[in-house]
Amino acid sequence: MDSLLYHYTSEAGLTGIIGSDNIRATHIRFLNDWMEFREAFTESYVRILLDSFRAGLPSDLPADACRVMDGMLSRRAPEILEIALGSESANETFVCSFTSASPQESGDPGDQLSQWRGYSAGTQGFSLGFDRELLRERVEINNPKAKAILEQCVYDEAEKTSFFREIGRLAAARFDELRRNNQPAPSSFVTIHPNPSDEYKKTNYYFLESLSRATARLFTTAARIKNAGFREEREWRVILQASKDALSPIQNERGRIEIVKFRDGQFGRTPYIDIPLGLADADKSPLRRIVVGPGAYKEEKKRYVELLLLNRGIEPFDPGKDRGVRITTSAIPYRTG
Repeated sequence: MDSLLYHYTSEAGLTGIIGSDNIRATHIRFLNDWMEFREAFTESYVRILLDSFRAGLPSDLPADACRVMDGMLSRRAPEILEIALGSESANETFVCSFTSASPQESGDPGDQLSQWRGYSAGTQGFSLGFDRELLRERVEINNPKAKAILEQCVYDEAEKTSFFREIGRLAAARFDELRRNNQPAPSSFVTIHPNPSDEYKKTNYYFLESLSRATARLFTTAARIKNAGFREEREWRVILQASKDALSPIQNERGRIEIVKFRDGQFGRTPYIDIPLGLADADKSPLRRIVVGPGAYKEEKKRYVELLLLNRGIEPFDPGKDRGVRITTSAIPYRTG
């Protein structure tokens, strides 16, 4: 069961997931860690990115281009950060969270007291165990308007630093590619210089274009970075980033279909997106286990789950075929409200 990722939820959450055959990805700015997504966008990390960018610039850069780049890179990190963040406005980021087994700790990752306390809304909760690779196959997409990945969160400071160095290196490689191809700056591209030379204009364009390309990966990475205080959650995330075009309502013969939906949450009306799971397909369904949380009525709740799955055509666990959903109860003697 080490390959399972667990999503802890309330009874209402379980009923909604099974009944709709979807799991919700919540907008990243509405999660319970108020520093979500901002954790990556600090001046120190941006400076690491820019230092790596500078170190990766080609050694044969012309003197005029060097002067331009020195001027650009000497600007304060918050100004560069503002440039990078400008590209975020074209996309929105949604995440769905799971917890995993720890290689250093024993115990059942689907039956963790801290998770029951945090995510079962003060009631007898449930954890849903998903096969990691089947979940990845189900949720990951990659097209010009939307991208979804399943990745582990990053808590380690050295790993965070490594990410930003790599992004700076990729930006420098992109800059060198544009320069060697002598890519012209678009006619619509303008600079703050009142009478820029071609070299000045191209170098500015190459810098901004390479930084913009690199920050596309930066935003995916930022959605994985978490404060070390949340390390015990051992979180994995489905990270979905989509353009505003991809999130616009669809009109078809059945009427208007809204992609972004809203629910009442801890921080007011909360936007989310439904991610299809395909639970009725026993061979490909990522759902492999449900744990009934601690409480006085575990056996009754277990029977409820069995009937809920039966009603939706979801097979119980078959050890001979190694498929279907296993239902177990918590071993923790903890009383819920």
